[in-house]
Amino acid sequence: MNWIGRTLGTYQVESQIGRGAMATVYRAYQPQLARWVAVKTLNMGEGSQEFLDRFRQEARAVAALRHPNILTVYDYGEQEGVAYLVMEYVPGGALKTRLSGRPFPWLEALKLLLPIGYALAYAHEQGIVHRDIKPANILMPRDDWPLLADFGLVKLLGSQKGITRPGAILGTPAYFAPEQVTAGSVDFRSDVYSLAIMLYELLAGQPPLMGASPIETMQRRLQESIPPVSLYVPGLPTQLELILMRALERNPEARYQTMDEFVRELSWLRGDTGQAVIPNTGAGQTTKATTNLRGSSLPSDAVPAVGAHLVVIGTGVTLPLPQQPEVVLGRVNVRSLQPPGIDLEPHGGGQAGVSRQHACLRQQGGRWLVEDLQSTNGTFVNERPLSPGQPVALRHGDTIRCGRLMLVFYAQ
Repeated sequence: MNWIGRTLGTYQVESQIGRGAMATVYRAYQPQLARWVAVKTLNMGEGSQEFLDRFRQEARAVAALRHPNILTVYDYGEQEGVAYLVMEYVPGGALKTRLSGRPFPWLEALKLLLPIGYALAYAHEQGIVHRDIKPANILMPRDDWPLLADFGLVKLLGSQKGITRPGAILGTPAYFAPEQVTAGSVDFRSDVYSLAIMLYELLAGQPPLMGASPIETMQRRLQESIPPVSLYVPGLPTQLELILMRALERNPEARYQTMDEFVRELSWLRGDTGQAVIPNTGAGQTTKATTNLRGSSLPSDAVPAVGAHLVVIGTGVTLPLPQQPEVVLGRVNVRSLQPPGIDLEPHGGGQAGVSRQHACLRQQGGRWLVEDLQSTNGTFVNERPLSPGQPVALRHGDTIRCGRLMLVFYAQ
């Protein structure tokens, strides 16, 4: 059904901006709030009450996700046999349109991938698996701000009989995990594989083992080993390739078992300034290893040389922690005689909902703790909300979210 020129609920549909096997996405106008939105319509068909009930439940779960790198869902409705989701409209287009087959420098690739990885780690903590990670589902409001879209629909359809045509493929085979092809158990590790395929594409200019058709691509992934990305891009850090190839293991048990573990390993490679800190050791050379707090092995020179600091997700800006017992995170208030120890205003703090006195970092017993200071929009550690007056100990690599501004804590 074509909705162009018609009204869905209170949304005036203007044009079509995307179409798939089961859904169509439109650009629409919401006059009550004078804003443009994206409306995804889903044809329910006949005899689909069970499907509709599940879709409502999934829509509620996805709408509850709050993360700076996840597309916001505004509304849900049903009209004339069509269920629809109303989402944030992003005029910048998708990452797919920016891929030309040209390899990205590895630091630039990680700058794009890490925010998406953190968003997926957060979604996984809420029990939601994406199942269709691909460049077309990464929207780009700005060059340095990726947004993950299309949560829920593929998961819902994949588990509901009678919704798709026999033999229909859900998702995009070029980014499938092997278990999505063999009808195996699909879980968080499937998203790890798909994100790794996307990282491979950014580094090499194309996904690995591509066939002449989707079926051939899937068969190659099941039968052939993925070639090391360094065959296409010499000079990559050895540790980056090791991390990537582990995430691309055909057997889910051999991959990273959580998205959190995968992105933490990648975040080490960024270092404290966004510059390369892992040298390419080359064949036949050995690298002294150390163990981080998560138990993973990384070269010793991956440990940043500076003291404890924070890194702003999306920009890679480093914020050293002052050498004092307590450091307040917030925004400078010209009327206050006590400015915060770290001013987050220059890093988008105002737009991200950071309070003037948002959170406090303090040293105690040789470690750092963080405490919310009754902020308006909350403080979160690894996406778990903090209660005022109840400090939480930080580990190397933990994420701290102040409002919608995401930071990573580095212990040294």
